Amino acid sequence: MKEKKKSIETEGNILIAARQIFAKKGLAGARMQEIADTAGINKALLHYYFTSKEKLFEQVFEEAFMKIMRPLALFLADDSDLFQKIRSICHVYHEVLIEFPFLPNFVLNEVTTDPFRVFSMMEMEGVIEGKEKTVRQINKAVELGEIRAIDPQELILNIVSLSVFPFVARPIAEELLFKNIDMDKMLKTRANQVADFVIQSIRI
Repeated sequence: MKEKKKSIETEGNILIAARQIFAKKGLAGARMQEIADTAGINKALLHYYFTSKEKLFEQVFEEAFMKIMRPLALFLADDSDLFQKIRSICHVYHEVLIEFPFLPNFVLNEVTTDPFRVFSMMEMEGVIEGKEKTVRQINKAVELGEIRAIDPQELILNIVSLSVFPFVARPIAEELLFKNIDMDKMLKTRANQVADFVIQSIRI
């Protein structure tokens, strides 16, 4: 039992270290020795758990990607009121990104490296199918006069961009816009502000 617990802890430490290194340096720039050093183990033990850098990266990337994509997939597939959907996705994204602030940059770096792999994962998670459902929902809301005329793709992009961008651009935002403000506190209260902004932009 103790050995199993230690093994789980060691693997967890490796994954934590790998997330940090891959987020900073990507797959090409990361080195297994640096990951081992950060995890507090030797390189041989690291290779015992993960036989190659590519296999380790695969697991780290898929975990990171799913944390970004699953909330989007759930948002797109949701049948609830459009305004409530917008509030829900804004809150979920901010909760995830406050806990894992490295995710957007990590995922974006790899999207530019291997976009087809990413698109395949999006399709598997139901993002593509869900998008079509939400497009129909938005178009129907426009037809019924519930919201102003807007391109559905533009609305979805606005929601995701407003939620994710502050985390991507945090170093610049802290220096130029929020130098004397607690940005962690600001980001935690931003979900409601983003939802209100998006809803007001389409409300008639």
